[in-house]
Amino acid sequence: MATLIAEKEELLEVTEIEASQFNTTGNISGLKFNDTNSNGRLDPDEFGLSNFTIYLDINNNGFLDFNEPANITNNFGGYLFNNLPPNIYTIREIQQPGFNQTTPTPIVNVTPGSNLTNINIGNIGNVNNRGQISGTKFNDTNTNGILDPGEVGLSDITLYLDLNQNGFLDEGEPPTITGVNGEYSFLDLPPNTYILREVSPPGFASTTPDPILNVTPGSNLTVNIGNVNNRGQISGTKFNDTNTNGILDPGEVGLSDITLYLDLNQNGFLDEGEPPTITGVNGEYSFLDLPPNTYILREVSPPGFASTTPDPILNVTPGSNLTVNIGNVNNRGQISGTKFNDTNTNG
Repeated sequence: MATLIAEKEELLEVTEIEASQFNTTGNISGLKFNDTNSNGRLDPDEFGLSNFTIYLDINNNGFLDFNEPANITNNFGGYLFNNLPPNIYTIREIQQPGFNQTTPTPIVNVTPGSNLTNINIGNIGNVNNRGQISGTKFNDTNTNGILDPGEVGLSDITLYLDLNQNGFLDEGEPPTITGVNGEYSFLDLPPNTYILREVSPPGFASTTPDPILNVTPGSNLTVNIGNVNNRGQISGTKFNDTNTNGILDPGEVGLSDITLYLDLNQNGFLDEGEPPTITGVNGEYSFLDLPPNTYILREVSPPGFASTTPDPILNVTPGSNLTVNIGNVNNRGQISGTKFNDTNTNG
């Protein structure tokens, strides 16, 4: 048994030596960030800066030479140097105009198998180095993606700069809310590439793609963003079609308290889950906030009445407002007369 344990220990020692000999390089990674408060630390509300060149100054001369490893920060501000031989490295950046570094130049010791993370480098831009994005969030009624005359702004819609590009408004990402005329602005932005997105309100869809914007020093970008109500509605009048021609003619009156419904499963009956409505005092009815679809409009006919119009099949598209009048006629007859005293019995 002792011999077996000794053999296992020798095997472990050999394995550990071989593993350390195999992994002879190391990695360095970190974030180039916008140090808005100049405190030299990456705070939760500070974000990365893209398109900065980070390099390893091997000869420590303060310049990027042709044989020195270099990396351009990605959309999130991240950089990575991997498979580095053991050495002491000085990490520098090529400073962009209008920026100042807020963190000391990192000097790191790469050993075999080391993975040095969070070697973050802060920058802050000068005031005159900033840019801005502004524009109008508008109701794009013709869905052409252009703010046309007569199209109005949409208020109280949240727009944001999607810094991590995950399609959601996260903590630390700059938001703004559109004003009464749909106006919005993002001011004092450091140079960077931004994706502008919205938190779409219920029933609306964007008619313009999410813009990707390159903010440069002093730039003032104007970007209008279209929305359209992607719901539709159906409304009209349930009327007494006295001449049975299927048309609401002058003098024909509405019929109240009649149930209309959208027959979603097309079985000819009002089922649970199918939208109903009851006609008003003048026969008026409406189905609002309908998602795009093809609908069959039916009624629960009251006793003694029959429809004079076929059940309409309606195609609801985004923003559509369909008007459909539905005729009914009393399908019962009546008999009337006088009971009299036939004194001469002539009938």
